[in-house]
Amino acid sequence: MSYERKVMVKHSIASVVALALFGASRFIYSVIVSRRYGVETLGSANSLISQAFLMAIPLSFFAVALGKYGAEFLGRGDERGIKSIATVGLSFPLVGLVLLPLNFYGVFIAVLRALQLTLRSLLYGLHRGEVYAYSVAVGFLAFLLGFTMGNVYSPYLGLLGGISVFGIAYLVRQGSLGRPRREDIRLLTGYSSIAFLGTLSGVFLVQGPYFMTEKLAGSVEAGIVSASLSAAFMLTYLPQVLQSAIMPLYAYRYGKNDLEYVRLLAEKATAILGVVIALITFAGLLLGREVLTYLFGFSIGEEFYIALLAIELYVAYNPAIVALSSTRYVAEGTTASIFGVALSLFLWFLLVPATGAYGAMLGLLAGYGLIFGVVMLFARSRLGVRAFVYRPVIIALPLQALVFLSRYSLIPAVIVYVLLVRGELLGAWRSLRGQF
Repeated sequence: MSYERKVMVKHSIASVVALALFGASRFIYSVIVSRRYGVETLGSANSLISQAFLMAIPLSFFAVALGKYGAEFLGRGDERGIKSIATVGLSFPLVGLVLLPLNFYGVFIAVLRALQLTLRSLLYGLHRGEVYAYSVAVGFLAFLLGFTMGNVYSPYLGLLGGISVFGIAYLVRQGSLGRPRREDIRLLTGYSSIAFLGTLSGVFLVQGPYFMTEKLAGSVEAGIVSASLSAAFMLTYLPQVLQSAIMPLYAYRYGKNDLEYVRLLAEKATAILGVVIALITFAGLLLGREVLTYLFGFSIGEEFYIALLAIELYVAYNPAIVALSSTRYVAEGTTASIFGVALSLFLWFLLVPATGAYGAMLGLLAGYGLIFGVVMLFARSRLGVRAFVYRPVIIALPLQALVFLSRYSLIPAVIVYVLLVRGELLGAWRSLRGQF
């Protein structure tokens, strides 16, 4: 078994654990808070948590660069460089503690989230994804215990705090921290300065619908958005297992100056994720609304359908935008993300005050759709990623849109879809079973 395949298998197993637990946390949190406190509190709590998650991006300024250069340094055998960048990256989030007097819970969650993002990127970059999975398991236990404490924010403090403490303790024990080198600080700063806006834009589109809806339409509408998006994002976590497994290999192979392998990884990951997320979206469109209405205790409308389509696009373009950001084309990925945020913001201000949660989902769908198109163009021109790998998603979208006419029309639509993409389905199965 090749080194790359060993890394992918190890990271895939780790990611199944980490992504399933962390992904389920937002959904579990939303269901319990909705049942215990009501939809208005659900909207307010998720709004603050989303703002904290957005605030965590500047505090995790070096996170993306840590994953990239951690993998490159690993490929070169530069242990001193790894220790240097690890210390720089993990120290920076602590700067946020000076803001605690402004909003204790919001700032503290932001600092812990920044540490979690930094640790995740570093550990995957160092091909230690299994350690991150262990830390998430510890954090998830603390998350569950948090519901017994009577504070609506305790579960997230436990989740993020458990991950951070476990991950840092592991690095200390392994001797993975050391004196920062000036040249490494410059290297991280240069890359992060370009990647930062792209990362911030991407996170804004994930977290923005929660607090933008609260600001523009009130806590009740934000609660509806919370229910739809907490479920929709959860549906994407297992398909993202493959992405998490190959992310370090982009930079690792780039460090070995093998751009052809980077292109191959991006194409295969896009094709596999496109088929998988399309099938999951079909299932969510068929069954999701009734299940969510029962779990949350209030009616979920057609905004959930729009949320699913938006997240489908998000998953589909991720391998290519990660490939761009892991090589020298980080500016292209950032540009695509900024375009998407600008469009979503414009539509949120236009639609949310009048249509509430429905407008929030339409804005999100438009933003992700624009990023999808721009990333597809950049991936083709910069990395040579062929457009046909997006075929499974492009075919799926009009068939899935039939749900707005009748949910029952999705049954023949699924059959038609499988017939149209049977070649991609077979190719995805072979890729997962054979040499990636």
